[in-house]
Amino acid sequence: MNRVCQHCGQLIVGNAYRVTSEEDGIALLNMVVCSLCSMEAKRLRLHTEEINVRSKHLSARNRGSHRSRLGI
Repeated sequence: MNRVCQHCGQLIVGNAYRVTSEEDGIALLNMVVCSLCSMEAKRLRLHTEEINVRSKHLSARNRGSHRSRLGI
């Protein structure tokens, strides 16, 4: 899956981050961004959290398939 930063438009290499902002219960901002844009969001005091784009369930399933192919 290609992950593109919703702020700068560059391909996200490494960790992805969700940047959110709300006022009076209304979401004003909800973006997935790269690490550089997340640093800018933090500087602006926006809520920023690292997100895991792969599901833990999928990761566990894939680990099992790798073990069987590797004879582990």
